[in-house]
Amino acid sequence: MIEPTQVLLFSVVTILTVILVLIGWQIFQILSEIRKMMMKFNTMVDGAVSVTGNLGKSFEKLGGFSEGVQAVFSLFRLFSVKKREKKEED
Repeated sequence: MIEPTQVLLFSVVTILTVILVLIGWQIFQILSEIRKMMMKFNTMVDGAVSVTGNLGKSFEKLGGFSEGVQAVFSLFRLFSVKKREKKEED
């Protein structure tokens, strides 16, 4: 015969098993959502890294351009000084 204690123990074990299975399923769902979120975040970070890399390259090119402009202006100054010296000698 089944005693009331055995019935109570069986029902408690069954209920706890069902609850733990549901909690496990929810944890699985949460972890899958976190994985999706991390993949999107990784994509965003990769995009930001590429943008900052492109900006860095652009600033390097701009710096090279400004050095070139300074060199041209220094040549103009050099020629203007030589013209002044020639005019003063004449």
